[in-house]
Amino acid sequence: MRWPVIALGAVSASACLCCGTDPPSVAGIATVALGGEELTIDTGDGGKRPVIGTDDTVSGICTLGAGYLGMWVQHHAAKFETLDIGDEPGHPHVTAEVAGTVYQGECPIAVEVQRKDPYEADVSAGPCELFRPFDGAILRLESASFHLKGCWDD
Repeated sequence: MRWPVIALGAVSASACLCCGTDPPSVAGIATVALGGEELTIDTGDGGKRPVIGTDDTVSGICTLGAGYLGMWVQHHAAKFETLDIGDEPGHPHVTAEVAGTVYQGECPIAVEVQRKDPYEADVSAGPCELFRPFDGAILRLESASFHLKGCWDD
């Protein structure tokens, strides 16, 4: 059997740029209010511990570039399960999942990209109201504040 030979010049240089980098990480905390109850997603240590997409209890991931932000954090064992923040030009939106129920809405989002690294940013959102599809029940995002690092380019 003959094995194919790949000339090194045929491999994209960009394919090797990610070889030694850490995966995207998310650190922060978000608070929502539902029916008089305040619920929080915390990545750990008061929002200071970074998490990645494969972490067990709390995981997170991000994309950032060309005017677009996508950030997702999930707590696998909490009532406030998931927060997804997306900032597309003209469409800032947040999706939250609490006890298996999804709430969505437009929300003010601030993104401060770091000068030294275009794939690192501080992101905040809220306060705003998110709505459950079909019946309009309201979940209030009180605040969300996250530090993103090593985000993938969209």
